[in-house]
Amino acid sequence: LSPGWDNGANTDAGAVTLRDLLTHTSGIENNPLAFRLAFTGEHDPETLWRLLGESRPNEDAPHGAFEYTNVGYNILTVLTDHKLQTRWQDLLQREIFDKAGMTHTSAYMSAAERGGWSLARPHGTLGPDAPYRIRLEKTDATMQSAGGMIMSAADAATWLSVMINDGRIDGEQVFPAAAIQATRAPLADAGGSFGDYTRDHYGLGWYLGDYRGEPMVHHFGGFAGARAHISYLPGRKVGVAAFVNDSSAGFQLPDVIANYVYDRILEKGDADERFDAALDRLTDRRDKANAAIAADREKRSKRQWTLSQDREAYAGVYENDLYGVFHVTSEGDDLVFRIGNLRAVAEPFTAPDTARVELIPGRGEVIGFKVGDDGAVEALGYNEDIFLRR
Repeated sequence: LSPGWDNGANTDAGAVTLRDLLTHTSGIENNPLAFRLAFTGEHDPETLWRLLGESRPNEDAPHGAFEYTNVGYNILTVLTDHKLQTRWQDLLQREIFDKAGMTHTSAYMSAAERGGWSLARPHGTLGPDAPYRIRLEKTDATMQSAGGMIMSAADAATWLSVMINDGRIDGEQVFPAAAIQATRAPLADAGGSFGDYTRDHYGLGWYLGDYRGEPMVHHFGGFAGARAHISYLPGRKVGVAAFVNDSSAGFQLPDVIANYVYDRILEKGDADERFDAALDRLTDRRDKANAAIAADREKRSKRQWTLSQDREAYAGVYENDLYGVFHVTSEGDDLVFRIGNLRAVAEPFTAPDTARVELIPGRGEVIGFKVGDDGAVEALGYNEDIFLRR
């Protein structure tokens, strides 16, 4: 980030603080950085440092305005990795997990594999093949600082206890109380809601609002085949952590479970009724989604390939300096796309020289090819970005 960076948007990178990055008010966007860190894993320290220079003003949310994004946390940890010469994952392990006695929490997938931890693998629960194992899974390279943590239920309870008791564990002051209290200070106006939860402000990693009139601190997370709910009621000194290894039909299930727990604690007379009604809504949404998926698959099954050349002509390596490298291979009747940790077998699409892919499960995207007058395939387009053929 250049201190003189302006780009015509009246944004001085030198005015952006670390707190701005943590509260989603930096006014910065950097899609290549976020894409590589969260999805492809195609990066090394030198590449990430180079990509910092591709940061741009966020025209939709200028400096000081709240817009939730991974980028602030990604930029912060690239900076700390470079400055401290210590990876952010190792800082968390040393400064938080070890001190709290959280023995089954890590920002490395490899730690779980080495330790033989029991892992809830990602699944999908929509469509005729459900339930099924999702092919896209987190690796060390995609365990990024805005969404790269694995944690046992017991450790989640420990973490909530740390938050609720202002840094104390079993009566011992393990973390400074002021540091914990600072995380729930209202630092940014969020002005929104999520389901049954208001989101009035954002602190340091927490949304601040209420649930049924009771002040609540919460943050949720998700990835393909995973959804997490962590929240607590500071006035009641109670919290809930609920996880599910699904991001489709069961996406809202952790919230339904948490709501039931809180309704019982708050002595709401309609707790059982609300819980049953919420489960019925989830079932109804699942059934409607399955019907929509079936109709969409039927429509897609009738499409014909619009490629102007033989499939082998599209096979090759395509590179974008910001987003990485696509490998396209012709495997029998399939055209297969790979970019880092993402892989998809292509389907026909309607426009000339295009294909439909689901690099991220459940997210259909279109890739287009540029074919020269001589029939040579010169480039592919993905998310409005051009990858040139080597």
